[in-house]
Amino acid sequence: MKRLLATLLAAACLAGCSAQDTSSQGTTLPAAPAAESHSLTVYCDLPEGSAGRTALSAYAGSRSVTVEFVSGEEGLASADLALLSAPPDSAEGWTDLTADSMLSAAASRAGLPAEGQEGVTALPMGRTLYAYWADSNMLTALLGEDCVTDLQNASWTEWSNFADKLTAWIDSPAETGLTLNGKAYTLPAEKPEAAAGLEGVFAMSGGDESAYLGGALFTNVLLAAGSEYTDQTLTGPLNGLYSAIALEADHTAGDSARTMQDAAGALGAGTALLYRGLLSDIVSVTGSDAAQSLVPLPVKCQLEDSDLSNEEYNLSGLMNYPTLACAGYLAVPDNGSANLEEAASAILWLYGSGDGNTRLTDELYLVTPWNTASDSTPLGALQVQLVSTGILPEVVLTSTQCADLAKAGANVVAASGRSTATRTAFVQAVLAGLGVP
Repeated sequence: MKRLLATLLAAACLAGCSAQDTSSQGTTLPAAPAAESHSLTVYCDLPEGSAGRTALSAYAGSRSVTVEFVSGEEGLASADLALLSAPPDSAEGWTDLTADSMLSAAASRAGLPAEGQEGVTALPMGRTLYAYWADSNMLTALLGEDCVTDLQNASWTEWSNFADKLTAWIDSPAETGLTLNGKAYTLPAEKPEAAAGLEGVFAMSGGDESAYLGGALFTNVLLAAGSEYTDQTLTGPLNGLYSAIALEADHTAGDSARTMQDAAGALGAGTALLYRGLLSDIVSVTGSDAAQSLVPLPVKCQLEDSDLSNEEYNLSGLMNYPTLACAGYLAVPDNGSANLEEAASAILWLYGSGDGNTRLTDELYLVTPWNTASDSTPLGALQVQLVSTGILPEVVLTSTQCADLAKAGANVVAASGRSTATRTAFVQAVLAGLGVP
């Protein structure tokens, strides 16, 4: 195990910690109460197959509890617990977890409430790397040794040209030269065995708005804008993000209406080279063993120096690092019918039990809210190493903002063709979603 000590601007530092006893790593939590009804209704806006759903299903299996995932306003009105892509907009309609002694201890373990904050409505599931994920064996077969580092540090022009040339190569393999990070590479004359099933560059769940949920996709844009969100600080970076989403849409393997599970499965099956999303979700879908050869590539946007209004970041910092993002949030609806004891049982199992901790770190590759992460596998060790050397910290948005921005991203894919009007509509929709005049 590793203990996460601090996050600095675009990097986070880790120090060794071999302790498995989670009670030694912060607040000691009470034992999870025994479930009486043996059922838990969970309102959820995360996609099927996500790490959050898998974690709660693991709780259900461990405690012989039946979990039902629901959605929509009717589902929220009857839910005991909520699993959310972002924290609630306000405290209204949600239980203050600090008012319950057991859940207050869980909040304290997560370092909540923050200084100056009153009450806690949501607890983070844990963080994980958000990036494009690719199979290193396929990359090496296509481009040769050392290509991963050069892809990670490629310019936007090199990155977009790579997508263009690889798409043409998939349709008609032939020796094709390209440049990455200033170095020459050549796609082979024939498809190598590792890429025999390759159908497209990106495995995008474009028809599913969950592909754009959370603040992770928009983090480099919002960091570029700095502390003041205006049309002047955001328009340039958002135009750059539009180019990235459009590039995905134009180079997608198979049906762009696929779900997150389908898209992650396409990466695992080798029909797509790149999947954008959370490492924890990929592992949740494919399993840990199948994911060990994966490597992250940053989500690149068409950014220019003139787009930066934040002096704390430079262009390479915003272009060349993955994002450390939250996999979901746990909250208890204040709906008059929620079973607080049932909700507390699930939260405390995840936050306080050894089995829950193992599920989060060893099986789902999450950095827990109390700052532990597993390095017991090559992929887990890679994540720990990257978090210690360079990441972008996710800009956390509210649930309403996330929903509005997710719709704006999905609309780019749904639009017929690329045009100035489509680009402008995307920028305006995001500005409106962020509340920018």
